[in-house]
Amino acid sequence: MRITYPIRKSIRNKHWTEIQKKFRNEIESLALRKVYQKSDRVYNAKDPYLGFYEVVSGIFKVYSLNPEGKEMILKIFYPGEFIATQLIFQTEEPCVYPLFCETLYGGELNHFPKKEFKSFLFKNIDALFHFSALAIEHVGYFRSKVLENQLYSVKERILIFLKESGATEGFILLPITKQQLASLLGTTPESISRSFRVLLEESVIEELDNGYRIPSHKPFSPRGITSEETPSLSKIESRGETYTANVRRNSGL
Repeated sequence: MRITYPIRKSIRNKHWTEIQKKFRNEIESLALRKVYQKSDRVYNAKDPYLGFYEVVSGIFKVYSLNPEGKEMILKIFYPGEFIATQLIFQTEEPCVYPLFCETLYGGELNHFPKKEFKSFLFKNIDALFHFSALAIEHVGYFRSKVLENQLYSVKERILIFLKESGATEGFILLPITKQQLASLLGTTPESISRSFRVLLEESVIEELDNGYRIPSHKPFSPRGITSEETPSLSKIESRGETYTANVRRNSGL
């Protein structure tokens, strides 16, 4: 059976699709295609902000480093996703990238220069509206991940990560180490290893030659780790939507 890295089908953002539909020639003229190999640095934290990126192929990570040099991954980016969009609207100078961006698996990015792209937006109100919505979604993703790490168990977070990486379609190899995954999911490497073991024992996930897949969405009950029932992926998503709606209603977000 074939095992693949989690290079998913390109995500189609509805707002970007609308921009491309109406302004295809302008977008093509603005995009600067850049090729990156594994471990290539796209930009460093505190580098001057030069624009945002669209992932064409490959996998990229955005992360921070603490004073001791320990890495904390905030997000993995796949084809069709956008990196550092919200900074396009920052007016204060100097405007810098707050995090590091690096290539996990070689691929290509479309770079959209800040000055030229802002000029395009301010001349085209429809494009400005759709790109603003895209940037808001980008910020909303990080807010939802903070809630996710607070609301869900480690096993649930692993299931969500595997699903987002394409594990419902077949066996996939993790794009990062389990230590890095622990950083991304807000837990410890020991907890990640323990949770993977429980998920395998309960047949919620399957393993083959270091690859993982989710064979079904049926609920399962861990044995001996916690008394809390871990729901299926569909229940995870439903509960998350309800929780997020309650947070927004109570906080005015």
